[in-house]
Amino acid sequence: MWALQAVPFRSLVVMDVSGSMNMDAGGKTRMQLTQEAALKGAAMFPDTAQLGMWAFSVGLGGPGQDYQELDPIRRMDAVTDGKTQRERIQGDIASLGGLVGGGTGLYDTALAAFRTVKANYDPRAVNSVILFTDGANEKPNSMTLDQLLAAFARERDPAKPVIFVTIGITADADEPVLKQIAAATGGSSYVAKDPADISKVFSEALLARTQ
Repeated sequence: MWALQAVPFRSLVVMDVSGSMNMDAGGKTRMQLTQEAALKGAAMFPDTAQLGMWAFSVGLGGPGQDYQELDPIRRMDAVTDGKTQRERIQGDIASLGGLVGGGTGLYDTALAAFRTVKANYDPRAVNSVILFTDGANEKPNSMTLDQLLAAFARERDPAKPVIFVTIGITADADEPVLKQIAAATGGSSYVAKDPADISKVFSEALLARTQ
């Protein structure tokens, strides 16, 4: 909590809602365990933190778009339509189960998230994307990993760094790819190979991001 208070935090949380998130993970689905971890995480942030949330799977946002914005990045104490951003994020997390289906549109979503955070950069904060996924890119005709990494290299601005924190869920997550995405942006990568460890891994990722 001290670390989160000390370092201004601005992040877009990007949650995989592909069909495999409904797989059993020891009495609960991968999605249910991820939701529990995310709700605990949402409670950790101070009011000054800025968070937004996307969900993603192939075609979720309509033809050619794999992500759906649930809430844009706002301060946790900002009030929109009578609810604080913290309450809205908690509601977004609770709604994720109803979105599960389809394949994993990882690469196109990752680049869109990077561009979104960069476009509204806050120089007072560490600007980041926190991406949860349990799989590998499954979108037909999407950009390749090499194209994604090349786009990061081309669009990175040392004056406006945007880092990725990738969190793989189970051993089915494409750990080598997630590591490359994080490394290309100066971020870090984690994998919860045991779904029961998702909360622990998420906490470790948040603390590492603030150092």
